[in-house]
Order: sequence, then structure tokens, then C-alpha cells
Amino acid sequence: MDWQAIDRFILLAGLVLLAPVGFGAALLVANDMAPEHINQMYVPGLLWLYSLHIILLGTMIGLAFQRRKYDSDWPAFENTIIASYIVTILTSAFLTGSHYGEGLLLIFLGVNITGTLASVNKIRFSYWIVVPILVAMGIADHIQAIPHAPLLVQPMTEADGRPLFGWLIVRDIIVVILSFLIYLCILAMKRWTERENLYLEMSTTDGLTRLSNRNFFINRGQEEIDRTREQTLKSASTLACIMIDLDHFKKINDTWGHHAGDQVLVAASKVMLKNARNTDEVGRYGGEEFAMLLPATSLKKAAHIAERLRRKISDMNVIVDGNSIDVTASFGVACFPTSDVDSMEDLLKAADKALYEAKETGRNKVVTA
Repeated sequence: MDWQAIDRFILLAGLVLLAPVGFGAALLVANDMAPEHINQMYVPGLLWLYSLHIILLGTMIGLAFQRRKYDSDWPAFENTIIASYIVTILTSAFLTGSHYGEGLLLIFLGVNITGTLASVNKIRFSYWIVVPILVAMGIADHIQAIPHAPLLVQPMTEADGRPLFGWLIVRDIIVVILSFLIYLCILAMKRWTERENLYLEMSTTDGLTRLSNRNFFINRGQEEIDRTREQTLKSASTLACIMIDLDHFKKINDTWGHHAGDQVLVAASKVMLKNARNTDEVGRYGGEEFAMLLPATSLKKAAHIAERLRRKISDMNVIVDGNSIDVTASFGVACFPTSDVDSMEDLLKAADKALYEAKETGRNKVVTA
């Protein structure tokens, strides 16, 4: 799924070839071992359908290998793969009367793999085509004038009711195809889930420090503001915010290099996380600036927490390339609700104003709003 589109289509076409090859082989085996059970009128047409499907996809795979040198996508190839698979599966399923069983399973497994390797929108497109056809086939089963399983002249069973050996071979081939498709479907969906989780993490987490990123932190803060406001109507409740800025961080980068600065950021982040509660939110606000949300925490208690963090950060021993780097940080603390804080934006501004005062009056200190 990380390949360019045309490469995924080549893989998908190769998988889809299992259907005509497997069904063609199954039909030949059944017709050879139990010809009296097969309606010979349909055999040539089905074999032509499977052959045409194989030739069509084989030709397009060859063309795709040439096209991929100068083009990363080929929508016509994608649509051909999906349409040809649907035609082959539904035709075979209806003629053998298996559209409620293997046919339906093959269709939906195939459509899911197609949607994963091609486009998710193709799942919806394919379902809108397949479902009405399956409904029509189900209705046809109830119409006496339309023969059920017209490919089969008589049931594929011995006199004692046991399946014919040739039919068992056909079933074995179908089971192998189904097992392979189920396995691929599981792998595709697993990879899809991993990618979705990765994208979610990338959208909410800072890549270096593994803390919440700025957008997620602000959104979480607004949620906590709303929750605290509701709780305040019942009983007194507060939400504290601590803004943290590493002192003279530019000097660290200029003196020891940016890789040293990154290690300092990571070390400070670990201290913050280690000293945060499960209900707290710790985020990287930007550059060397961090922020913490502390639900159900008063301004006084938040100031004590900030002071403890200040001491722990100043006690850090960050060793980079054999050099010991001293680190200190300045803290600004604010609380909601207060007379001048009514939203997350107000809370951040108040904490940032206190932080600015801490930096302007000597750094390595805690100032409350």
C-alpha cells in the first residue's frame, strides 16, 4: 500500500488472475471426471470467459510494466481489474448455484482487497454494482422458468448422496483460492489499520518528543475548559495550565549542535511525562516551548508542580558526545476560571504572560498569573 498506484494495480491484477485460472482449472477437472453432470452448452462459453479474462489482465500487466516507467497511475487498469473480477465471479457463481455461498464470499473478499490496494471509493462503487446483481440472482432462484445452477445437468453426487470425487477436487480448488484471499484480506486490512493509526499518531503527536503536538493540545485544552465549566456549575472545579520554556536553548544549539538540542528536548520531555498524572496532558507547544494541562488543579498546587519540575529539569544530566549540558527552564502558571480567563485562548495567554515575566526577571523560575 506504500507503493505507487500503478504498482499496486499490477499486484492486484496478479491476485485477480487466481479467479479465472482457478475456476478454469476446476471446470476442466469436473468436465473430465464427470462430463455427464455438466451442461456442455455452457462449457465453451465459460472457458472463453476465463481465457479472455486471463489474456486481458495478462496484456494489461505487461503494458503496466512499461507504463510505470513514466506514469504512476492508470485508472483504466484499475477499473478493468475490478469489472473483470466481478463479471467472472458473478457469472460462475450463478451458473453453479453458489452465489449465496462461495460467490458472495469471493466477491466481498475481492472487493475489500481491491479497495485496500486501489481506492477506498472503489469499495462503495463495487458494492453498488454487486449487491443489486446478487439480489436479482436471489429473485431468479424463485422463478420456475429460470433454471437453478444451469451449468449442472444433475447434482454432483453419487447414488448414495456422497459428492463425486471430481466435484470434491473442484471444491478443494475453490477452498484454496478462498483461503488465500482471506489471508490476503486480513493482511491488507491489518496494514490499512496500521497506516490509519500511524496517520492519527502523526496528526496528534510531536515526532521528536512523542508529546502531544500544538493542535491536539489546544483542542484537548478546550475540551477540558468545557468540562471544567460544566463541573463548576455543580461544585468548585479548576483547570491549571503551565507554560514551560527551556532557557537559552539557542545557545545550546549554537554551542553543541542541533542534535544536542534535540537530545535536551527529549530529556526534558521525559521529565515532564514522568511527573504528570494520567489525567494531565503534556504537549510540545513549539520549538523549545512546552505546555501542561492539569485538570482539577488549583493555581497554588500547579505552582508547586511547576517548581518541582523546575528543580528536576535543572538537575538533569544531559550527556552529548561526552559533554555535559546544563539545562534550566522558566515557568508560567495560570488557572481557569478566573476573572480574565474564560477560554483556552485566554488560559494560554495568561500562562504565556506569566512565562514572559519569568524570563524577563531572571529565568529559571516560576511565575503565576
